Amino acid sequence: MALAAMTASSGAVRAMAEEPEDFPVYSGDQFQALYEHAIEDVLPNLDPPNGRLPITGDEELDERIWEIAAARGYVLRPIAGEDLDSIDGVPMQPQAAAAWAELKQAARAGGFGFIVSSAYRSPASQRSQFNSKLRGSSDEAIDSALTWYSIPGTSKHHGGYALDFRYRDGTFGEFRSTPDYAWLAEDNFYNAKRFGFIPSYPDDVSNQGPSPEPWEFVWIGVDLIRCGVPVELDTRAIGPASAIAEEVASCPGRMSTDDPTEVLPNWLLRLAV
Repeated sequence: MALAAMTASSGAVRAMAEEPEDFPVYSGDQFQALYEHAIEDVLPNLDPPNGRLPITGDEELDERIWEIAAARGYVLRPIAGEDLDSIDGVPMQPQAAAAWAELKQAARAGGFGFIVSSAYRSPASQRSQFNSKLRGSSDEAIDSALTWYSIPGTSKHHGGYALDFRYRDGTFGEFRSTPDYAWLAEDNFYNAKRFGFIPSYPDDVSNQGPSPEPWEFVWIGVDLIRCGVPVELDTRAIGPASAIAEEVASCPGRMSTDDPTEVLPNWLLRLAV
């Protein structure tokens, strides 16, 4: 009996140890808010945008492209500084490279073979890519190119934290229908989040620039994903209550509700001044 009890107990301990981490569930808009906070306040080795860059060499056409791009939600993005790493021949930020190495190991252990085909991309490279897809100067042609391709200065790839996934012999468009994408996306992107990645262009967000791109993920770090975007509480607390209020404000993702004030204990609210 004692042996059976010990065996059952050790099994319970193993089960608890293997329990997946309970990350917050995010909507598409919340994923986007996480990314915006990351590039503004968290991620290192990023230089400010250089302003509107030339695209085609035709100033009038470039102005119209920028107008249509802005209407779609494209905005200027920061650009990676020096000292990028390279993994599998693809340059990216060192933190993203380390996280991709761990994610790849977990994916291979699960039988998934997707690769990274693109990460850091310079504005010059982005310009060449966009122009190669631009078929004419009409608004329709411009909007068609902008459906999938950023103009120079607006791509998340400029920062070196965005990664494009696909099969080695597959296309980006096919990635959504693969078991690999299903593995990454299940349980609100749990298998991406546990390595610090989130979807770069989620399905349920409008006016984010390109149409949703299920193959693109961006690294923001596990800590930010666990905690969520810090908030400012209207409540000011004194004494021991201030430590709890500070923790709630700095890490609302650990709370059980989208509104951090709802989880503050009554005694703390009574001490608010």
